Amino acid sequence: MFDGFLTLKKSCEACGLDYSFADPADGPAFFVICFACVPSVFLGVWLEVQFHAEIWVHALVTLPSLLATCILPLRPIKGWLVASQFYFKAAEGRLVRSGEANTPAKPIGPQGQ
Repeated sequence: MFDGFLTLKKSCEACGLDYSFADPADGPAFFVICFACVPSVFLGVWLEVQFHAEIWVHALVTLPSLLATCILPLRPIKGWLVASQFYFKAAEGRLVRSGEANTPAKPIGPQGQ
C-alpha cells in the first residue's frame, strides 16, 4: 500500500486497486495529535510538576515518548483512513440539482396520516 513511509503507491500490487481515490490529507496527523501525543505531553508535565525533572530526564524520557507516539502510529492510521474511504465509497461532495433530488418519504405518525 505504501511506497515510502507515508507515500501511497499508484495501485495495489495484489489486486490492482487504483489508490487515486484516496486522500486522507491531514487526518492521520489529527488523530495522532489528539489521541497519541496528549498522553506523552501529560507525561512530561507530570514529570516536571511531580519531580522537577532536569532537562536530561526529559531528553531521556519525554522526548522518546513524544517521538514514538507521534511517528509510529502515522502509517497505520493513514492505512486505516484509506481503507475507510474505500469501504464507505467516500468522494468529494457535490451539489444536487433541483430535478435530481429524491422526494422525501411521507412522515410516519400523526402528522403523516
